[in-house]
Amino acid sequence: MSIRENEIRSRRFEVDEMRRKIRDLAELKAQLESSLDRLSDAGAGGRARGSSDDRRETLMRSLREIEREIRQTRDALNVSREQIEREESVHNGYDRIPVAIGSRRGRGQVEHIRIVRNQRS
Repeated sequence: MSIRENEIRSRRFEVDEMRRKIRDLAELKAQLESSLDRLSDAGAGGRARGSSDDRRETLMRSLREIEREIRQTRDALNVSREQIEREESVHNGYDRIPVAIGSRRGRGQVEHIRIVRNQRS
């Protein structure tokens, strides 16, 4: 396996990790939103008002932080995807048709073989 293939493989791993992180953050965001909804529904309860307001403020701060982190991770994910597609478009010195991430890679390899054969003849 060449150095370039190792780099592509490590970038794919990074992309998978970013996808997992986004999924986990989205689940956490949904849980915080449901907690915030429950807190606002139970706001008229018999508890002290100050603790409810503090909790609501803490949840809102956490939600903003999670949304910011999701945006940053999505931006990094898009950059990594573009880098992978660029690295896959030039492989072993031959121009290849870029293969979209998540699609079947065999189709791109078949196209690559066809292009190389045409270049040689």
